[in-house]
Amino acid sequence: MAMLKTIKTSMNDTKQALDGIKASMNSLKTEVDTLKGNMEQVQTQMKDKPAKFKSSLSYLKLGIGDLKAEAAAIKQGVTAAKDAGKDHEPAGSLLAGAEFVREATGFKLKKGGQVIGEITYAEGPEPDTWMANHTYVDPEYRGGSIAKTLLERLVEEARLEDKRIFPVCSYVRAQFKRNPEYRDVWHEY
Repeated sequence: MAMLKTIKTSMNDTKQALDGIKASMNSLKTEVDTLKGNMEQVQTQMKDKPAKFKSSLSYLKLGIGDLKAEAAAIKQGVTAAKDAGKDHEPAGSLLAGAEFVREATGFKLKKGGQVIGEITYAEGPEPDTWMANHTYVDPEYRGGSIAKTLLERLVEEARLEDKRIFPVCSYVRAQFKRNPEYRDVWHEY
Protein backbone atom coordinates (compact mmCIF):
# COMPACT_ATOMS: atom_id res chain seq x y z
CA MET A 1 0.00 0.00 0.00
CA ALA A 2 2.85 2.32 0.70
CA MET A 3 4.01 1.81 -2.82
CA LEU A 4 0.61 2.86 -4.23
CA LYS A 5 0.69 5.95 -2.06
CA THR A 6 4.18 6.81 -3.35
CA ILE A 7 3.06 6.32 -6.97
CA LYS A 8 -0.05 8.47 -6.37
CA THR A 9 2.06 11.24 -4.78
CA SER A 10 4.53 11.00 -7.64
CA MET A 11 1.67 11.27 -10.17
CA ASN A 12 0.23 14.30 -8.35
CA ASP A 13 3.66 15.94 -8.34
CA THR A 14 4.03 15.21 -12.07
CA LYS A 15 0.55 16.64 -12.75
CA GLN A 16 1.41 19.82 -10.83
CA ALA A 17 4.67 20.09 -12.74
CA LEU A 18 2.79 19.63 -16.04
CA ASP A 19 0.22 22.26 -14.99
CA GLY A 20 3.10 24.66 -14.20
CA ILE A 21 4.71 23.95 -17.58
CA LYS A 22 1.35 24.45 -19.32
CA ALA A 23 0.86 27.83 -17.55
CA SER A 24 4.40 28.88 -18.54
CA MET A 25 3.76 27.84 -22.14
CA ASN A 26 0.50 29.85 -22.23
CA SER A 27 2.32 32.89 -20.84
CA LEU A 28 5.08 32.46 -23.40
CA LYS A 29 2.51 32.13 -26.19
CA THR A 30 0.88 35.40 -25.09
CA GLU A 31 4.26 37.17 -25.15
CA VAL A 32 5.05 35.78 -28.62
CA ASP A 33 1.65 36.97 -29.91
CA THR A 34 2.33 40.44 -28.47
CA LEU A 35 5.76 40.51 -30.14
CA LYS A 36 4.22 39.45 -33.46
CA GLY A 37 1.73 42.31 -33.21
CA ASN A 38 4.53 44.77 -32.45
CA MET A 39 6.57 43.50 -35.39
CA GLU A 40 3.60 43.90 -37.73
CA GLN A 41 3.21 47.51 -36.57
CA VAL A 42 6.91 48.21 -37.12
CA GLN A 43 6.77 46.60 -40.58
CA THR A 44 3.76 48.72 -41.50
CA GLN A 45 5.46 51.90 -40.29
CA MET A 46 8.70 51.05 -42.08
CA LYS A 47 7.04 50.22 -45.38
CA ASP A 48 7.52 53.78 -46.79
CA LYS A 49 10.89 54.43 -45.13
CA PRO A 50 13.14 52.70 -47.70
CA ALA A 51 11.72 54.74 -50.59
CA LYS A 52 12.14 58.02 -48.70
CA PHE A 53 15.62 57.00 -47.58
CA LYS A 54 16.58 56.02 -51.12
CA SER A 55 15.34 59.36 -52.46
CA SER A 56 17.24 61.27 -49.77
CA LEU A 57 20.34 59.22 -50.46
CA SER A 58 20.10 60.01 -54.18
CA TYR A 59 20.00 63.74 -53.46
CA LEU A 60 22.88 63.40 -51.02
CA LYS A 61 24.98 61.44 -53.53
CA LEU A 62 24.32 64.05 -56.19
CA GLY A 63 25.27 66.83 -53.78
CA ILE A 64 28.48 65.05 -52.76
CA GLY A 65 29.37 64.40 -56.39
CA ASP A 66 28.78 68.04 -57.21
CA LEU A 67 30.92 69.18 -54.27
CA LYS A 68 33.74 66.87 -55.36
CA ALA A 69 33.56 68.23 -58.89
CA GLU A 70 33.56 71.80 -57.58
CA ALA A 71 36.57 71.10 -55.33
CA ALA A 72 38.47 69.58 -58.26
CA ALA A 73 37.67 72.61 -60.37
CA ILE A 74 38.92 74.95 -57.66
CA LYS A 75 42.12 72.93 -57.20
CA GLN A 76 42.80 73.09 -60.92
CA GLY A 77 42.14 76.81 -60.96
CA VAL A 78 39.29 76.48 -63.43
CA THR A 79 37.26 79.53 -62.47
CA ALA A 80 37.01 81.33 -65.79
CA ALA A 81 33.46 82.14 -66.80
CA LYS A 82 32.11 81.83 -70.30
CA ASP A 83 32.81 85.21 -71.82
CA ALA A 84 30.30 85.39 -74.63
CA GLY A 85 28.53 88.74 -74.87
CA LYS A 86 25.09 87.10 -74.74
CA ASP A 87 25.98 85.55 -71.40
CA HIS A 88 26.44 88.93 -69.71
CA GLU A 89 23.65 91.14 -68.48
CA PRO A 90 23.62 94.27 -66.35
CA ALA A 91 22.90 93.81 -62.66
CA GLY A 92 20.62 96.83 -62.68
CA SER A 93 20.85 99.33 -59.89
CA LEU A 94 22.39 96.78 -57.53
CA LEU A 95 25.96 97.95 -58.07
CA ALA A 96 27.14 100.43 -60.64
CA GLY A 97 29.14 98.56 -63.26
CA ALA A 98 28.21 95.06 -62.03
CA GLU A 99 26.91 92.40 -64.41
CA PHE A 100 25.45 88.90 -64.21
CA VAL A 101 27.41 86.21 -66.01
CA ARG A 102 25.42 83.09 -66.93
CA GLU A 103 27.42 79.90 -66.59
CA ALA A 104 26.53 76.31 -67.34
CA THR A 105 25.47 75.68 -63.73
CA GLY A 106 24.67 79.06 -62.23
CA PHE A 107 25.28 82.77 -62.20
CA LYS A 108 28.13 84.99 -61.11
CA LEU A 109 27.92 88.67 -60.32
CA LYS A 110 31.06 90.44 -61.51
CA LYS A 111 32.28 93.96 -61.07
CA GLY A 112 35.44 95.03 -62.87
CA GLY A 113 36.31 91.40 -63.64
CA GLN A 114 36.11 90.42 -59.96
CA VAL A 115 33.50 87.87 -58.83
CA ILE A 116 31.56 89.50 -55.99
CA GLY A 117 28.88 86.82 -55.72
CA GLU A 118 27.74 83.55 -57.19
CA ILE A 119 24.97 80.99 -57.02
CA THR A 120 25.35 77.49 -58.47
CA TYR A 121 23.24 74.41 -59.03
CA ALA A 122 23.57 70.82 -60.24
CA GLU A 123 21.18 68.81 -62.33
CA GLY A 124 18.82 66.85 -60.08
CA PRO A 125 17.79 63.21 -60.34
CA GLU A 126 14.66 64.23 -62.24
CA PRO A 127 15.16 66.03 -65.57
CA ASP A 128 13.12 69.03 -64.45
CA THR A 129 15.03 69.57 -61.19
CA TRP A 130 18.01 71.71 -60.23
CA MET A 131 19.73 71.33 -56.88
CA ALA A 132 20.80 74.79 -55.68
CA ASN A 133 24.01 73.86 -53.91
CA HIS A 134 26.09 76.99 -53.30
CA THR A 135 25.65 80.72 -52.70
CA TYR A 136 28.62 82.99 -52.04
CA VAL A 137 29.09 86.75 -51.62
CA ASP A 138 32.51 88.36 -51.31
CA PRO A 139 32.95 89.54 -47.68
CA GLU A 140 33.38 93.14 -48.87
CA TYR A 141 29.86 93.09 -50.33
CA ARG A 142 27.99 91.15 -47.64
CA GLY A 143 25.10 92.58 -45.69
CA GLY A 144 23.28 93.87 -48.74
CA SER A 145 20.99 92.17 -51.17
CA ILE A 146 23.49 90.47 -53.47
CA ALA A 147 22.68 86.89 -52.37
CA LYS A 148 18.94 87.56 -52.65
CA THR A 149 19.42 89.09 -56.12
CA LEU A 150 21.41 86.05 -57.25
CA LEU A 151 18.70 83.74 -55.91
CA GLU A 152 16.00 85.74 -57.70
CA ARG A 153 17.98 85.47 -60.95
CA LEU A 154 18.24 81.68 -60.50
CA VAL A 155 14.51 81.41 -59.74
CA GLU A 156 13.69 83.54 -62.78
CA GLU A 157 15.77 81.23 -64.99
CA ALA A 158 14.15 78.13 -63.45
CA ARG A 159 10.71 79.53 -64.27
CA LEU A 160 11.78 80.27 -67.85
CA GLU A 161 13.13 76.75 -68.30
CA ASP A 162 10.25 75.06 -66.45
CA LYS A 163 12.56 73.73 -63.73
CA ARG A 164 12.05 73.14 -60.02
CA ILE A 165 14.73 73.86 -57.44
CA PHE A 166 15.74 71.54 -54.62
CA PRO A 167 17.52 73.75 -52.03
CA VAL A 168 20.67 71.94 -50.89
CA CYS A 169 22.35 75.27 -50.00
CA SER A 170 21.34 76.44 -46.51
CA TYR A 171 20.82 80.05 -47.69
CA VAL A 172 18.48 78.99 -50.51
CA ARG A 173 16.59 76.61 -48.19
CA ALA A 174 16.10 79.40 -45.61
CA GLN A 175 14.86 81.83 -48.28
CA PHE A 176 12.46 79.24 -49.71
CA LYS A 177 11.02 78.63 -46.24
CA ARG A 178 10.64 82.37 -45.52
CA ASN A 179 9.27 83.55 -48.86
CA PRO A 180 6.10 82.06 -50.36
CA GLU A 181 6.85 83.64 -53.77
CA TYR A 182 9.28 80.76 -54.41
CA ARG A 183 6.64 78.02 -53.84
CA ASP A 184 6.09 77.48 -57.57
CA VAL A 185 9.72 76.43 -58.15
CA TRP A 186 10.44 74.73 -54.79
CA HIS A 187 10.95 70.98 -55.20
CA GLU A 188 10.08 69.41 -51.86
CA TYR A 189 10.16 65.68 -51.23
